[in-house]
This record gives sequence, structure tokens and C-alpha cells, in this order.
Amino acid sequence: MTAILVLVRHGEIVRPPYTSNFDRAPLSRRGEEQIRSLAGAWPGSRPAAVFASPLRRGIESAIILADAFGLSISKRPCLKEWSADESGIPQPEYAALEKKAWANQDYIPPSKESLAQAAVRGTRCLESIAKSSDGRTVAVAGHGTLFSLVTASLKGEAPSEAYKNSIGFGAAAIVEAGSGLRVISDFRAYGSVSA
Repeated sequence: MTAILVLVRHGEIVRPPYTSNFDRAPLSRRGEEQIRSLAGAWPGSRPAAVFASPLRRGIESAIILADAFGLSISKRPCLKEWSADESGIPQPEYAALEKKAWANQDYIPPSKESLAQAAVRGTRCLESIAKSSDGRTVAVAGHGTLFSLVTASLKGEAPSEAYKNSIGFGAAAIVEAGSGLRVISDFRAYGSVSA
């Protein structure tokens, strides 16, 4: 059976000013509006389930989607965003580490996961969600970097920082899961509130 995964990048967040660790960052009001707008202009069949990253911004985005469709959420640790360093170093130091990781996707940063490893984790995670979805459409709330690594590879492209940066807050992509994963529609904004 073919499952449809609607990959949703979380809405805009309230970025902490002095740290690179956004794990506890909540959605901004605009971020909440972005996800509500996406739910109102949902790209495809009504979802039968909502899956979420365990990070706050992923959960808050999933809750908005779940409320819109009368569903509960299922957290998946494998949807956690890739990070070069999770200790909360200053943003300029983090940006330098991230740039190094994009330049060599096999580079193992302090977080102990390379971008190449994150791509494998993300792909396996989506394959697992697809298998459990029994041919239905599901919403998957997650993150720009992780989703960009997976979808770029599915499109036969090298993952890049430029592609990751092109995925707006509250944007969605549609992936079909049959004998493998295939991008049906790349990330774009739906509804009236864009990134």
C-alpha cells in the first residue's frame, strides 16, 4: 500500500538571543499562524495521524495540526533536528561548526552525528512512519535541516545548506511511500501566512 507523508517544517520560533540551542524555543505567534494556515489549506487528503519531533517547536506545530484535524500526536525521537552542538554555544561559534559540517557532510561535530548520518536516520524514520501508516496520509512535523537532507537525496541531489535555507517555516512537502520514498511535491508554503 502507498502511504502519503506530508512533511511539515515547524512554524517560526522565538529565537533565544545568546545561545545556539533552540530545543526549548517555542513557536512565535506568527509561527502558530503559519501552521494554522497550512492546516486550513492542507495539501492533500485529510491526515489520519500526526507524527512529531520531540523538540518543543515540533510538538507545538504538531499539536496545532492535530487540533485542526481532531487527532492526537505521536512523538518520534528519530525526527529530532540535526545539530552540530547541543551544549548551547554562542551562535557565531555554532554557525562556524555548521558551515564546516555542510562543507564535509561526513564530519563528526561535537553532537556526534554527521549530516550524512542524520540523512540516514531521517530516511529510516520516514520509512518506519510510512510502514506504520497502512496506506494512509499522515502529517509529519519536523525540521528544516533533517527534512532537507532526506528530500534532497530523494530528488537525486546533493544536500546543501542553500536548499535547507530555502525551506520556509510552516512549509510542507509531499512524499509518497510505496516500494521506496519519492518526493511528489517539494517544500512550499500553503495558506495565507508564509515564512
